[in-house]
Amino acid sequence: MDDGNEPVEDDELLYRRVPEAWYDPAKGRFNDQAFAPHKTNDITGLSLSREKYKTIEEAARGRAGKRYYVAVLKARDLRANGIAVEPRPQPGDPGHVELPDLNAGSAKEQRVLELQRVLLQLPLSVDGPFEPS
Repeated sequence: MDDGNEPVEDDELLYRRVPEAWYDPAKGRFNDQAFAPHKTNDITGLSLSREKYKTIEEAARGRAGKRYYVAVLKARDLRANGIAVEPRPQPGDPGHVELPDLNAGSAKEQRVLELQRVLLQLPLSVDGPFEPS
């Protein structure tokens, strides 16, 4: 059985949880912050989840009382745009992956800002909003 350390395959779907305020469903548009590294949560890279380990509903779980959308991305599309995808399983979360180029320490660099703009265009779909659990 896989433990989350195996390489992320190009055909794998990845989930990015996005706060409700950062997605406009009427326009189908994300706020720039949707793919920005968080200053304390994304120290080693922007976090996503692997579909093979989590349902989209599980990926949508965040802070209590908050609603989230989930952007669905394909690993191949990220790599085709120069964005590395690395498995980073966590205790209780073998499906955790990171985009190491987009991390808290590099958040203000021009290349990272450009990658964030690219990420805004890559989701295959957006699901939600998911109600708080």
